[in-house]
Amino acid sequence: MLGQSRVESRQRHLSSGQTSNLRKLMHMAMAVVALAGWLVSFEVALALAGALVGASLAVEAVRRWWPWVNRLLWRFLPSVFRKWEDRRVLASTWFALSMLLALLLFRRDAGGTAILFVAWGDPTAEMVGRRWGRRGEGKTAAGSLGCLMACLAAAAVGISLGGLSPWSALAGAVAATLVERWSPPPDDNVWMPLLSGLVIVGMQGILP
Repeated sequence: MLGQSRVESRQRHLSSGQTSNLRKLMHMAMAVVALAGWLVSFEVALALAGALVGASLAVEAVRRWWPWVNRLLWRFLPSVFRKWEDRRVLASTWFALSMLLALLLFRRDAGGTAILFVAWGDPTAEMVGRRWGRRGEGKTAAGSLGCLMACLAAAAVGISLGGLSPWSALAGAVAATLVERWSPPPDDNVWMPLLSGLVIVGMQGILP
């Protein structure tokens, strides 16, 4: 009972949004998938995304087949997960799926840039929002500005490594920021890369 109460106490602490820097660093590190497409090969990027999807789905299956595994994860890695993820699909699973879909749908340059938007923009929004945003406001203007700055940095990578037009990359960055602010269900990790990638491809088709 004492051990369970400690776990619940930690989870209540997490419910306020105070997840660890480890979670954010892991999120940002997923940029390696996009970078691999430019620096190594598109096939390697696809393989990495596919491997992450496979691993994520395996974790989801194990969590549901053996609930004690889920409890162990929350006991030993309490700051990596959010409270509401204990009975829902993990955000990391949605992220892995969206990375693979972005690459398959939008290919290396637009898809890779869209992955960078969510890898860098989403955690930056949280860090900046909690540091400079108004408490109790939820999504904050400060967080959205931080997200936009991170997405603009990602857009610069897409322009330099992927050859995207500046306007299409900028439009994708703005779209990703708006989606992060909106946070549609089931998770913004799904929609940020997919909708921003769609905007980039659309703009690339319109602009000369």
